[in-house]
Amino acid sequence: MIKTKVVLIGQYPIDPENINGGVEACMLGIVNEFKKYPDIDLHVVTIQILKKDIYQNIEGVSVHYLASPPLPRFLTINTIDRYKVINKIKEINPDLVHGHISNYGYYALKSGYPSIVTIHGIAKEEYDPKLRPSILDSIRRKSVLPLEDFCLKNARIITTVSPYVVEKIGSICKGEVHVVPNSIRDEFFEIQSQEVSDRLLFIGGIEPRKGLLNVIKAVELICAKRDNVRLHIVGGIRKQGYYDSLVEYVERNNLSSYITFMGALDNEELKKELSECSIFVFPSKEESFGIALAEAEACGKPIVASNIGGIPYVVDNNKTGFLVEYGNINSLADKILMLLEDKDLRRIMGFMGREKAREFSNKSIAEKYYSLYQRAVQNGK
Repeated sequence: MIKTKVVLIGQYPIDPENINGGVEACMLGIVNEFKKYPDIDLHVVTIQILKKDIYQNIEGVSVHYLASPPLPRFLTINTIDRYKVINKIKEINPDLVHGHISNYGYYALKSGYPSIVTIHGIAKEEYDPKLRPSILDSIRRKSVLPLEDFCLKNARIITTVSPYVVEKIGSICKGEVHVVPNSIRDEFFEIQSQEVSDRLLFIGGIEPRKGLLNVIKAVELICAKRDNVRLHIVGGIRKQGYYDSLVEYVERNNLSSYITFMGALDNEELKKELSECSIFVFPSKEESFGIALAEAEACGKPIVASNIGGIPYVVDNNKTGFLVEYGNINSLADKILMLLEDKDLRRIMGFMGREKAREFSNKSIAEKYYSLYQRAVQNGK
């Protein structure tokens, strides 16, 4: 059997039980599925803050963790990281390179091999000065945006995670653009519900883009009617000042008994939170997909989320959950309250959500990528 040698480059976890963000989750899901493909020789290349490079063979997949110093990424993204990743790609000598997010997509294109670039989020939107006004973020924008622009204008095959992203980048792209959603690991479909009454759950990084103050204010309205309501906020702190402002608001308004910041959790703790919640809330201001939404749907949980970006592609309004105008606190509270007061509605929406989530299963997404891999390799010959 002739195998296709594929190098998958992007953010990849050292510990599969501690995943940091949607890209790592997506990469892990793709790798887990491609382990089953006998005609693919898969290599994963990722940058990590380490003292030395680490190589692991994990169930037939070659994983290369390349060491980078503990410096801000904008200092290493187009210097050390670029040099190490491209050198490793050339050492492996693949038939195809698949780069996830703009910097790794840039490395894929610069390697000179047939390539596919996956755009998970739109850097221009995610680094909007209104969402990230600091001087440090301004420097990050200047380092990331040119790489994204290069990918959009030079990639022959681009995949994006939702039609929303296609709308944003389609006019800039010179090559083919395909929608391939983020994938959900099989284990999320296996979570059994152990619902705790009136438990709300948010999962994501704590930063202004996620709109957490809105759901905190919604809980403030709800607790006047349902004193048992509890919101668990799960995720690492991405913006310390923003986190501090949320904590200050909670304490100042005597909401500490209703709202708990859980921090970043490992995989098993995360699944327990999903199992126990009544409703999954996601009040983001900007989102290209929102893999946490799809994971919650796979668990059979109803959603209340902002009607923005790629979210309507993941959540079917009035079927798998409710979508509300971003920033409309009263509407957000009303929809949450409606679900809390109607167990049958939660059950029906949860069932519909689990069926919806099958569109994003590892198996389904790997099949889409496999077809594109064959096409890209043939086009590159």
